[in-house]
Amino acid sequence: MSGRRAGVLAVGLVTPLGDELHAVLGRARAGETALRPSEKLADLPDPRAALVEGPSLQGWLKRKKDARLLPRSAELALPAAGRALLGFTGDVEELGLCVAVGREPPDEGEAEASLVAMAGGEPGAYVLDRALLGGAGRALYPPLLPLRTLPNMVLAHVAIQHGIRGENNTWAGGAEAGAQALRAALRLVDEGRAAYCLVGAASSDVDLASARDRLRLGRTGPPGEAAIFALIGAGGAPVREDAALLAALRAAMGDCGAVEGLYGVLGA
Repeated sequence: MSGRRAGVLAVGLVTPLGDELHAVLGRARAGETALRPSEKLADLPDPRAALVEGPSLQGWLKRKKDARLLPRSAELALPAAGRALLGFTGDVEELGLCVAVGREPPDEGEAEASLVAMAGGEPGAYVLDRALLGGAGRALYPPLLPLRTLPNMVLAHVAIQHGIRGENNTWAGGAEAGAQALRAALRLVDEGRAAYCLVGAASSDVDLASARDRLRLGRTGPPGEAAIFALIGAGGAPVREDAALLAALRAAMGDCGAVEGLYGVLGA
């Protein structure tokens, strides 16, 4: 067991309000909002979304060609994770990684040609043809699509790009997924299973396909996108639950799903 309880040693973030912690908190507390009308959501009752400009992956991506493999959530996660690890000199073999993400990113039509080729029957009454599944359908299926939609790909990209080799886990869902990742990271260090743990969440639900899924779940507020990562270690600052801060961040950056489960690290 660790002699001192685990807490927050450093934080990195990528948000619609910026990537510098104190500036982001100041803007949120002052009532500033990043919510703006979005062309993608123009036909919805509330067409607003909070979008991140960029981010630049320069310095955070080992190989430029890897960029085509990144889902949007990973684009947000890589610089946020990197900023949380700036100055870290510990052993990456003893650095754990706990990551929370939103729901599986939707197919925005990339696989439509493949699905049509695999189906027979009249329009509206398609039946999957197993012979076509392994033939024409497979040939037309975008080969990189699974790499951009699997929920654990954010964790994979963060681990690969930052060389993290310790115990790791991914949680998928809303704010509770972020809270679960944070609890797991704190336990990981407290129980001595890792000397340090990088915990984070990344979410982007600002496209029309995600809006459809959010409406089905009853989440009607405007969406946002963001990533927050924190380095957890013994003797770090305790996580602080601040209802007023959470409300200010939500008003400023929209519904950021799993990221909201880590808002408590920002006040540490």
